[in-house]
Amino acid sequence: MRSSAADIYEIAMGRWSRRLARAFLAFVDAPACGTLLDVGCGTGSLTLAAATRYPSADITGIDLMPDYLGEALLNAAPNVKFETGDAGNLPYEAASFDAAFSQLLLNDLADPQQALHEMQRVTRPGGIIAATVWDRAGGLAFLRLFLDAAAILFDGEGEALRARIFKVPYHDEDALLDLWADAGLTEIGTATLSIRMDFLDFNDYWQSLLGSHSLIREFFTSLDGEQAHNLQSAVRRAYIAGNMDGKRSLVASALAVRGIHAA
Repeated sequence: MRSSAADIYEIAMGRWSRRLARAFLAFVDAPACGTLLDVGCGTGSLTLAAATRYPSADITGIDLMPDYLGEALLNAAPNVKFETGDAGNLPYEAASFDAAFSQLLLNDLADPQQALHEMQRVTRPGGIIAATVWDRAGGLAFLRLFLDAAAILFDGEGEALRARIFKVPYHDEDALLDLWADAGLTEIGTATLSIRMDFLDFNDYWQSLLGSHSLIREFFTSLDGEQAHNLQSAVRRAYIAGNMDGKRSLVASALAVRGIHAA
């Protein structure tokens, strides 16, 4: 049986991370027969997409959350294993993998530089190290519907919420490029990857939104009844945009970076 944490993640982000994984793996271009490491694998979206793309590779997914790993194990492929571990202290020997990558992780870590250092340590010289993060301010329409409405309705508090969510260390391609360059990686490339977030109706959108970020949930649940109603109504009006409630497809963009671990 799936855990509540895995259920929330699936509704809020899992279905989108699977779509992003395909575009990200095409950008990474890992060796088809190599040993690959997915750092912060969550419920296994990227790991399992890699297993499909590289059926001859040996792929490891690692994450700190046992609930997420339990969900990942439900769909494990023959060439995949999942393990519990910390991105900042990977439990592997040096030069164990031909490529190490992470999806939607770096901006949620207390020390992303340490995580990158660990990815370098466990990757052989000449191997690939890559990551992708959401373009929160410029590329996530589903977040802006809520955050812009909150900023208008609640002035200081809503504006502060928007600023906190959008203020992340790696907010554009240049920031990711600098992180990779400062770490001594070579042949660095960046890209913007886009997917569509398809919602069945406003309720589907709303459930995904509330599960997407703890600060959004905390802000909304802190409102009194009238405030919560007014905010949800404003977001609903933005979602339906003068039409009937129903399916909507919103653009979501992520920033990606790739480099080679120099000898």
